[in-house]
Amino acid sequence: MRFSSTQFDTTTAVIAVVIAMLSITAGASIAKSMFSTLSPENVTVLRLSISAIILFFGLKAWQVRLKRQEILIVFIYGVAIAGMNLFFYLAIKTVPVAIALAVELTGPLCVAVIFSQNRSDYLWVLFAAIGIYLLIPSSSSHSELELTGLFYALVAAFFWGMYILVGKEVGQCYGSKAPALGLIFASLLVIPFGDSLPFALMNTEVALLALVIALLSSAVPLMLEMFALRKLPTNSYGVLTSGEPVVGTIVSFFILGEQLTIMQCFGIGIIVLASMGTLLSPSSSRKTVKARQ
Repeated sequence: MRFSSTQFDTTTAVIAVVIAMLSITAGASIAKSMFSTLSPENVTVLRLSISAIILFFGLKAWQVRLKRQEILIVFIYGVAIAGMNLFFYLAIKTVPVAIALAVELTGPLCVAVIFSQNRSDYLWVLFAAIGIYLLIPSSSSHSELELTGLFYALVAAFFWGMYILVGKEVGQCYGSKAPALGLIFASLLVIPFGDSLPFALMNTEVALLALVIALLSSAVPLMLEMFALRKLPTNSYGVLTSGEPVVGTIVSFFILGEQLTIMQCFGIGIIVLASMGTLLSPSSSRKTVKARQ
């Protein structure tokens, strides 16, 4: 059986998206494993700083000449990246990785619905809200911590939505170099939160893990997503990446031993379906790209 050129491109693009999701969720799981040594804030600083350095040289960002009138929009882009990553790591300190990933999907979902011309798309927001409700823990000694984690995940979702809106404009100005510029600003913004960086940098094991996290969470998925977006329709790409919480459930189980309840799995499933629903909507002409750094 022979594959046509189009079929081959589509297949390789889908494989690239799957590997990117595995990479992102593995990076998040490894980051969480470091929280016994470093705080989420310090891990965020290390991850963003190393990612910024990698992409600065990898994407030749030094060639960019920032225009004065565009500095503000790039700064806001950096704020979005910093907030998205910082609050995601704060979230996974107290809730499973897959749950935080699922709640984060509500950011792109709300952006898509806001720009939709079809009022029926607001039903997907209702479905997502039901999914989040199912993730709220029942009364237990850990419920307060888990509620805090869900709140942080919602804040991360807000910043992801902001990232999508601002990133579109930054991408038009700076093309493929935009992620590197955003990460540079983001890493500078989170540095004040890193109170244990000297210790971290002197610890070889911690420094190597931070490098692995930066590669898995930014450099590797970015290259794979850029390849996939050239081969796949934007909505197809979005539908595929909506399955990230499902991948996260599997990856975090093997790396961290995290196990979800049936109700939590059901809640994640509803949020994933709501995200896919907005992307498959007939009015989905906005074709929002949901890639993140």
